[in-house]
Amino acid sequence: MGSLNLLQSVKKNKANTALVIGVVAVVLYFLIDQIQGVRHAATSYDYCVSVCDLFEFTGKIICWTIYAIMAYLTYIQKLYSKWSIWLFYLVAVVFLIHYIWAGHLFEYVFNNIGAEHMDHLPSLARGLFGAPVYFIIFSIFFLPKYIKDTIRLKEEQELTV
Repeated sequence: MGSLNLLQSVKKNKANTALVIGVVAVVLYFLIDQIQGVRHAATSYDYCVSVCDLFEFTGKIICWTIYAIMAYLTYIQKLYSKWSIWLFYLVAVVFLIHYIWAGHLFEYVFNNIGAEHMDHLPSLARGLFGAPVYFIIFSIFFLPKYIKDTIRLKEEQELTV
């Protein structure tokens, strides 16, 4: 039954479906490119830079995906569900997990970068620990409005029932 609804939705919204497929294809292309950079690194420094770039890229993709789902449910579907609120909490958990893994990855990079490239370590640390700062700033401005709109949607749906 769920696949039938998905198929009907795809038939109705061909432009949106093409846009989503295009975005997913571009993201997969860049993700594969990042992985190839890790696989074909010639020196330990190149390897460490590629691993840091891959980690930063996947963190950004995860955060933007969660924000896109939140915006889709609230503003496009005009639908209140428990998922809308749980995604808000998921953002905080993702940030926490990101910083924990960034600390482990930074320690790994510190041990493997090589003495001749230690001067590049601050820029790698800035990429690892600074990537979520944009999403945190975005959250400061976006999430209060999102919570208010979600509560308004919940009240509207309770009134219509």
